[in-house]
Formats: sequence, structure tokens, C-alpha cells
Amino acid sequence: MSAKGVDGGRPVVSVVVVTYNSERTVGETLASLTEQTYPDDRYDVFVVDGGSTDGTARIAADHGVSFLVAEGATIGECRNRGADAANGDYVAFTDSDCAVPATWLGDLVERIEAHAADESVVGVGGPNRPFPGDPAFAKLVGSLQGTVFGSGGSPQSHAIDEVRLVRSVAACNVLYDADVFEEFRYDDAVNVGEDAEFHFRLSEAGYRFVFDPTIAVSHHLSPTFGDFCTKNRSYGYAMARIQRRHRKVIRWYSALPSLALGGGTLAALADLRARKARYVPLLLLAFLVVSGYATAQVYRDRRSPLALLVPAMLAAQYCLYGVGFLEGLTAPDPEPQDLP
Repeated sequence: MSAKGVDGGRPVVSVVVVTYNSERTVGETLASLTEQTYPDDRYDVFVVDGGSTDGTARIAADHGVSFLVAEGATIGECRNRGADAANGDYVAFTDSDCAVPATWLGDLVERIEAHAADESVVGVGGPNRPFPGDPAFAKLVGSLQGTVFGSGGSPQSHAIDEVRLVRSVAACNVLYDADVFEEFRYDDAVNVGEDAEFHFRLSEAGYRFVFDPTIAVSHHLSPTFGDFCTKNRSYGYAMARIQRRHRKVIRWYSALPSLALGGGTLAALADLRARKARYVPLLLLAFLVVSGYATAQVYRDRRSPLALLVPAMLAAQYCLYGVGFLEGLTAPDPEPQDLP
């Protein structure tokens, strides 16, 4: 992709915020976008709303941003509506439960401009981290997702500590070369995991993203154990649906939790049939090694005794993701995607 900007000026950036009933959080998102160090006349903000029934529209009006309504639209469709409305050299996305640092746009533009000579680079992104004032459990979720076993190595959350080329980044912290939307679009039928699906198609076409660990956004993560479980089930369901649509493996590790559930069930049945504990203890030992390693990593990050919850969190994450994945594989094929 080529460098942008007219007559040596800073490139124009269109920022898209997808939202739905987000009156509790969208205000801090928009406030952070109005405080950018990037020149005011070189970026604009579009809020694409899926048909909120709360005060989201009023809050957007208070911040003077463009407000587009896509009644009943999926997240993928909302992102497309934002990209269609964008008029910048670049299109940036963040979510309505995030807040970005003041240098966010400038840092993203600087990073992608530094790779202008690489035609394979279609965008740049970075990590998302819990808000400093969020509940202790949400911070624990953030630390767990920073481990390889909590994230599956995905750059969306895994604590990668160097700039590198990756196949996907999180849509809550990404900047695209606007030219990409002339050929590619988000899938209008996908409601969760729409970024993974879109970036999979881009990677299949040979495109890559630059991941910069220093360009982080704050993100409200699951505040309770129940929310954590629900999200992991929905993520598993969504990933199975996406892979069914493509008839391809998008992320090699996505089926592992379901395979582990099946393997554990077979091991338990075999031990019951033999009336001897042989396989289940080995599986438990393997899980204790994995969860112990993740617990140590989380404790080093948080320095909190709450790290002792990590084994239970990992067990819930793997089990619920695995259950959701199986549901996604076996459910009818609705359009648009239905989540459990």
C-alpha cells in the first residue's frame, strides 16, 4: 500500500465506532476520540448504531459526531456501513466499550506509513487491555488473555512484545488502508467474530497486518465469571459458524477445546469400563501443568491472590468454548448468524 496525504499533509482518517445500547460506555469512547493529538481537520468520527433503544444517540449528538442508524444490522454489516461512509485515506475502527489514548491515530498512521513500501500490509493494530478502574475480575481476564493458553497465541490479546506482521488483529484497535474496501468487505451475515472472518479472507489473498504492542486501547472486559463464560461460549459458536461458511480451518486451535471434551469423555468411559483410573489422572495432570503455568504468568502480571482463580477460569473457558463450537458445528445454518 502506498503512503497517503495530499501535498505533504497528514493523511485523512475516518474513525468508525460500532455500537448498540452502549450509553454506559460510548461517552468515554467518543471523549477519547475528541482528545486526539492528530490534527482536528484530518480526521472525522462516524458512529454506526444497530438500532439502540437507550441514550446512545443522544450521547453521540453531544459529541458532535456523525451518527448512522443500521436498524437490526449485524456487527459485520455495521462495519461495512461505516466503511462506506468513510472519506479518509485510512479507516480506523474501535468499539463503543473502549477508550483510545490521545496519540492513537497518530501512532497508527505513523506505523502504517512506515510500511508503505510493503504492498502486503493492509493495516495496523495493537492490543486491548482492561481499564485501570475496571473490576478486579476484568483485570484478571485481561492478564489471562495475555498468556498463550488464555489466548491461543492470538495477537488480539496475547502479550506479544515486538512489532511483527500478523494475519489478524482485533477490530477494536485497527486502522486499514481505505483502498482495501474497494475489493473486500466484512461479511454482512456475521455478528460475532466478524473481524476474524474478514481478516482470514485478507490473509488468504496475501495481505498482512502490522501488530504494534505499544499502540494499546483500553477495553471493558468481562466483569463477572458469568459474563466470561457466556462470551467464551459465543466465541466458540461463532468460530464454528465461520469455518462452516468457508469449509476451511481459520484458526487451527479453535477445535482443540471440543476435541479435549470428547477425549476427556472417552477417557472417563474407558476408566469406568476398566474400573481403574488410568487415563483421567493423566489428563488432569496435563491440565494442572498448563493451568499452573498460566497461573504463574497471571500472578507475575497482577501480583494478586486472585490469580488462584486461573485454573477454574481456564477450565470454564475451554469447556464453554468447546460446547459453543460443537453447537456451531451442528446447528442449522441461519442467515444472519444466530447466537445461542
